[in-house]
Amino acid sequence: MPERSYVGLIGLGVMGENLAINIASHGYSISVYNRTTERTRDFEKRIPQSLNIKATYSVGDFIKSLERPRRVILMVKAGKPVDEVLTLLRPYLDAGDVVFDCGNSFFRDTERRQEELQGLGVIFMGVGVSGGEEGALKGPSIMVGGEESGYEQSRELWESIAAKADGEPCAGYMGRAGAGHFVKMTHNGIEYALLQLIAESYDIMTWGLGLSTAEARDVFAEWLDGELRSYLLEITVDALSYLDEETGKPLVELVLDKAEQKGTGKWTSQTALDLGIPTPSIDAAVVARIISSHKQLREKLSRKTVKPRLNELSYVEKEDLIENLKKAFHLSSILSYAQGLHLIKQASNEYSYGTDLINVVKVWRNGCIIRSNLLERIVKALGDDPSMENILLHREFIEIIAYEEQGLRSLLSVVKRLDTPTPVFDASLNYLIALRRGRLPASLIQALRDRFGSHGYERIDKPGRFHSSWR
Repeated sequence: MPERSYVGLIGLGVMGENLAINIASHGYSISVYNRTTERTRDFEKRIPQSLNIKATYSVGDFIKSLERPRRVILMVKAGKPVDEVLTLLRPYLDAGDVVFDCGNSFFRDTERRQEELQGLGVIFMGVGVSGGEEGALKGPSIMVGGEESGYEQSRELWESIAAKADGEPCAGYMGRAGAGHFVKMTHNGIEYALLQLIAESYDIMTWGLGLSTAEARDVFAEWLDGELRSYLLEITVDALSYLDEETGKPLVELVLDKAEQKGTGKWTSQTALDLGIPTPSIDAAVVARIISSHKQLREKLSRKTVKPRLNELSYVEKEDLIENLKKAFHLSSILSYAQGLHLIKQASNEYSYGTDLINVVKVWRNGCIIRSNLLERIVKALGDDPSMENILLHREFIEIIAYEEQGLRSLLSVVKRLDTPTPVFDASLNYLIALRRGRLPASLIQALRDRFGSHGYERIDKPGRFHSSWR
């Protein structure tokens, strides 16, 4: 009987191919299968002979090629394709087998699939994998959720192939049920906010201040020397440096200004609303993408609307603005992470995931899209007080707010004179101002709700619920 593979992988898109090569490169035998035979044949031709990768051409042969209990990784598009693959697999699976969905599935779908397969004794794990094509090949960030037994029997695999930070693998157990995909969803929500902050900073520098793309690139490059260093800023410098071969212009200037999305940012905002957790920076980034998609409407309004007369900034004002932009970017990034972690903490409490935020942030330190120097500071803060409701309560972040808030305020007082939209910068400041106010005008909202709908209200001076006529 031929030797059986340690693990199997279904789905040979670029991510699937790269993950299979990564796994095999770390000494694990792996079988692969794709519903399109041609893609499997093409991959088989390109497999390095040194790697123990077995191509299979039917679900039956794929399953037969695996060790028991079987370990099956799915690298297919989220949604209906996952259910279709599970329908194909179900007749072949036995109790004790483990299926790992490594796509961007919605956490509720993952939990539904876990319940459906539980009756067969099959363990279904939701695994968030971040890092893109390069990460899948060289070492991604891996967020595993589901039954802890399913994680423990595959722990060695995930830790072997993951990126490393300070010698520690950026792979970990995020908690029960759909926790792995919930953490990955929130990671992507934070990613939306950070990408929009970078875009807004670029817009302020180029549209607002008239800097060239190369000059804006140089500003971002300077930011890489300190605490702002992150993967997204690194690739921003790369993108702004890239010239179009045909025109010689920076290619980014020729890219259509419509930002696409696959839904994870929207899921984050929707779920945050369900859980009652404020994520305004993430929400603003999602809406900004939606506005960008209405290209024709934007162009029509641009032609028909009278624009305000704008004042030129002095040289000193421009220099001050760029310095304030750096502070504003750093502070708004912190606020974006704070919102995402607050959401994960609440979800863990609400859904009994048992998620450890320190594990979450440690896993994000390398391999993933939102990795940054800032995460080391967050790990330290959580280590000082793991029970914190929000990292903004930590003394170190309170000090950062005190130092950088004026930069964010000063930035926003100027940018509207430059006719520059800054939805995430705006939302971040409003979040900060509102969150630290001991009393908000929500008292009037409650009074009005009671006036028109008899909804009742509570008082600050005595317990109970009350109703008044308000006439």
